[in-house]
Amino acid sequence: MLMIEKSIVMVNSQSGYDSTCTCNTVTSSVCMQYTCSTTSKSASCFAGTSLTTLADGTFKPLADIQIGDQVLVNRNNTVEPITSFIHAKREGLFTFIALQIQSVVSNLSSTILVSANHLIFDYDSGEARFAGKLRVGDRVQFIDNSEIVPGEIVHIQLTKQEGYYAPLTPSGTIIIDGVVASNYATVSNHALAHQIMGIYRWWIDLVGGSKWSEEIPWM
Repeated sequence: MLMIEKSIVMVNSQSGYDSTCTCNTVTSSVCMQYTCSTTSKSASCFAGTSLTTLADGTFKPLADIQIGDQVLVNRNNTVEPITSFIHAKREGLFTFIALQIQSVVSNLSSTILVSANHLIFDYDSGEARFAGKLRVGDRVQFIDNSEIVPGEIVHIQLTKQEGYYAPLTPSGTIIIDGVVASNYATVSNHALAHQIMGIYRWWIDLVGGSKWSEEIPWM
């Protein structure tokens, strides 16, 4: 069932729809028959339960984050303020990919809930990749003892969670559940997305950011 669910997410990660599949018949741990339903896709990015790391080292769920909160965005305890939210909606159930990550240098592990079209940083290439294209065995950038280390994906599944949040920081990166993630989705190139969003960052510098914007059309 997991194999079927994962492939469906990958196929639809850049389309305008989400597919939810249920396995009806399993033979030798392989789904032989399944049914799927397709619905219009909403921007999601991260679940409200996803944890940010604050400047003092404590954790705070995205649902409770406020504009101006200082959060970890990279290695060596680099912190930046949350300046706005690209997308945010507190009510409703949305589909996320749950990536279980295991540090290769310690017993530290974490699970990040992220939408298929959101960018996560690959450890080996250093490039940002759509979460929906990651597979078991791939290695992402993972924070362990304030350093970026390889974090191996050991399990992938789909889950439903309440609300979605896409925070924005000056650098365009943020640590979510110990994983180095981009602020951006939809656009496959993180650097390009960050350049495009320069217009929006300039605007919020003038008028201030908002937490409850459900959608920015180009992101």
